Amino acid sequence: MRLKQIVSVLALLTISGCSLLQQAPREVEIVTKPVKIDIVQPVLPRPIDLKEPKWYVVSDTRIINPCAKEFYNPKQYDDKGQEKYKRPKMDHPEGLLNEKGKVIRVCKLGKENDWPEGYTYLDRFIEDIKKKHGGDVVFFAMTVDDYELMSYNTQEIKRYINQLGEVIVYYRNVTIGDEDAGAVEIKVEKEDGNN
Repeated sequence: MRLKQIVSVLALLTISGCSLLQQAPREVEIVTKPVKIDIVQPVLPRPIDLKEPKWYVVSDTRIINPCAKEFYNPKQYDDKGQEKYKRPKMDHPEGLLNEKGKVIRVCKLGKENDWPEGYTYLDRFIEDIKKKHGGDVVFFAMTVDDYELMSYNTQEIKRYINQLGEVIVYYRNVTIGDEDAGAVEIKVEKEDGNN
């Protein structure tokens, strides 16, 4: 029985031992502060590199072949500072008449170009293309409606890219902080090298 009492007292002391050595409870301090998360910024895509194609609008309208220029001696200038010139004409040397019975006037110094009579923009275009491509002529054609549709599609692509760029810049500004993330730029390089 004595053993039972000793075991009971030991068990009681063991269970309540921590309560006998009481310390004052510590105050818990709760601090709320923002934690800056370092977000790795993706590399922005390189700017779109568009090349400007040449479009030819060709008709069978006759090209006006003006008379050759004759400059004034001494030189004369107009209001814009450009040198004045005249295109002198004379009566046809053979005395040819037009449908109204008047004498046909011809260029005194000849024509500016050596094009044959009735030369059209289509004729000039075909000659230029033959010279440029070694005699080969190939046409790629589209209707005016299809051209307008293509133009609309191009504007839609530009709009989408601009809006996408604004979204990217917005998120970069939000995540970078005070730094300005910059803007997305679209460059169109023309054939002559200008942007």
